[in-house]
Amino acid sequence: MKKNIFLSLAGFFALAISSCKKDDAPAPAPTPTPVPTSYVATTLAGSTAGYVDGTGAAAQFNMPTGIVRDAGGNLFVCDRDNNRIRKITPAGVVTTFAGSGAPGFVNGTGTAAQFNMPYGLAIDQADNIYVADRFNTAIRKITPAGVVTTLAGGSPGFADGTGAAAQFNELYGIAIDGSGNLIVPDFFNYRIRKVTPAGVVTTLAGTGSSGFTDGPANTATFRNPFGAAVDASGNVYVADYYNHAIRKITPAGVVSTVAGSGTSGSADGTGSAASFRQPAAIVIDGSGNLIVCDAMNNTIRKVTPAGVVTTILGSSTASGNSNGTGTAALFNNPIGICGDFANNTFYIADLSNHMIRKIRIQ
Repeated sequence: MKKNIFLSLAGFFALAISSCKKDDAPAPAPTPTPVPTSYVATTLAGSTAGYVDGTGAAAQFNMPTGIVRDAGGNLFVCDRDNNRIRKITPAGVVTTFAGSGAPGFVNGTGTAAQFNMPYGLAIDQADNIYVADRFNTAIRKITPAGVVTTLAGGSPGFADGTGAAAQFNELYGIAIDGSGNLIVPDFFNYRIRKVTPAGVVTTLAGTGSSGFTDGPANTATFRNPFGAAVDASGNVYVADYYNHAIRKITPAGVVSTVAGSGTSGSADGTGSAASFRQPAAIVIDGSGNLIVCDAMNNTIRKVTPAGVVTTILGSSTASGNSNGTGTAALFNNPIGICGDFANNTFYIADLSNHMIRKIRIQ
């Protein structure tokens, strides 16, 4: 009997020891808490209004607007009120790439060429730059060697056609698709135009009447479309300036509203619950989010593919010139944007601060 009791007790302790070993096994590692993305604003070049080539704050711009980046990391900027296209190296050295400074409509090389309030820029895979030349109502082309020609337009009006036979009515933003076609918001024609590399101009969307209507491209309406961007699938996104909204045009020609209600405001939210105040420029990051210059809110907004809008930089209640993160960073009419998202960076043309700001994503 004692032997049986001993064996039973041995089995009990063996079971207890086995259970303790199982309970003491390491717990699975906890899932790390995601680190929030932060956006840090600094100043790359510019200081006060003027015209000076130089490095960093020694350089001067007069109302910089459109901005693009070439394959070598150089930035090119529409220096609007100086009627010039400026170049900024990665080290912040500013020079004049094209334009004499006098308003005019002259083709030529470098400073022999003339522009009349150049506003928007796009760049192709060969580093040719395209300029939305506002008061010349023309699309200009600048080769990497600085040779300026006119691709399309040149007289105000509305006409599809090729080269000088086509007409626009004030141009601000411009974008380029994967095939080298230019997407041009035609501000006072309330249309989105398409320009092929050969200069053939057609109408992509819009009736020509000011409005805020989604639907097929030939019945949809816009109210002073300003900037545009094109994703890898060929969808066109439009900053619809006075509709205070971000619109989308599919390759099939269907127009919808991604975010914004048509009413001016500064609310974050989803779809029509969000509001903008004259959004001007758009770029698409590596995750398919839209980064938007919300010009009159003095903020930089992010719009996810699902239409969720957040404010990532700036304050809608204050304009100014401060570097930093979040609402500590201040802008004064941010109006142009381009991305270097492979290096977690993008750039802002800060219009009324006469500066080019560099944004680092951390």
